[in-house]
This record gives sequence, C-alpha cells and structure tokens, in this order.
Amino acid sequence: MSRFGINIRGRSRRLKLNYRTTAENLDYAMSLLSGIEYSDLEDAPETASGYRSVRSGPVPSVLAVADASAEVEAVVSRVRSWLSAGVSPEAIAVLVRSERSVNRAVDGFLGAGISASSASGGSVAGKGKVTVMTMHSSKGMEFQCVVVMGAGATEIPAMWTINGLPEAERFDALLRERSLLYVAATRARDELVITSAGEPSELIRR
Repeated sequence: MSRFGINIRGRSRRLKLNYRTTAENLDYAMSLLSGIEYSDLEDAPETASGYRSVRSGPVPSVLAVADASAEVEAVVSRVRSWLSAGVSPEAIAVLVRSERSVNRAVDGFLGAGISASSASGGSVAGKGKVTVMTMHSSKGMEFQCVVVMGAGATEIPAMWTINGLPEAERFDALLRERSLLYVAATRARDELVITSAGEPSELIRR
C-alpha cells in the first residue's frame, strides 16, 4: 500500500479528514470506505468519529453511460457547463484510473475545442487548461470541480491487479481500490461527478 501513498497499519486504521471539501463530498467519500477499517490517508493518525465539514455544496453525482465514447462526451459536456458558469479551466480536474485513459480524456477535450493537458503528481496542466491526471497522481492536490472518470465495473476494482492473488491478500487489494477512490473523491472542493462506461463499479454504488 505504501507505494500508492496509502498506509495500512494492522487492525487499527485511522483516517485524517480535511475541511477543504463540502459536507456532501465528505459524506460521499466516507461512504466509499463504509463498513471497513481504514488507514490514515494523509500520514497523520486521527479518528474520523465526529468530523464534519462546515461547507455545503451540490450532492456528488454518478453518471453511467452506454460506452467509452459516450463517457468522454458526458465528461466534456459537464466540464463545458462548469466553464460556462465561470469556473476557470485550471480549477477543474479529470481523474482517471490509467495513463491510457488520460490520453483518451485529453483527446476528447481537444477534439471539443477545450484546452486540456495531462499532468503528474504535484503539478497542474497550466493556466487556461483543464488538468487530466491519474487518481494516484492526484494525492495531495485539490480542485474546485472534479470528474472521476472511468469508474466502471470493469475498471474499478482493477481485477488484473487482484486476480491471482492469494485469498489472504485480496482484502487489502480491494481496500487499496476503495482508498484510491477516496483520495480521488476528496480532491474536489465544491463539486464532484463520477462517471462510468456501462455499469458503475460496485464500490461506488449507493
């Protein structure tokens, strides 16, 4: 887990919550970890009991569409609506599971006439551009509006990383996937949208 920047410490797992996001986003992110014991995701042990956000905003939405092409169109449409509402491009991020999906999203934006670029951990695409990066790279960052793209049943959990593992290791592998979704969801300060091509992942169904 440490190679993902997510620590698991035995049976007593704690999570440090932050206050930069809205109560709605925080509640949704916590639901991703519901029913499991979890780790401090920001390297400072705290208890989650009683933590609340003082800010309020839209309830996060999950949007399932027919296929990958329709998903790109849906993401572009949502980002365009944020831009039309006055959100600056550099305050928007699209977070995906893999580098291949980064390229797919960037191509979709450029094809729609929206300036976007890929970025790695600790950096953004640049002024006037929408940032597209992997969920892993987004740790420690924040954006006004976030789309978590590619949260379909065939992508999360990443079964290619789980199949073949000994039974004893599968729990931690699934926890790693949940923790990754938590990290991605909490990058949003104001508005969070999660999309999938086809059936949404069982980890995000509410």
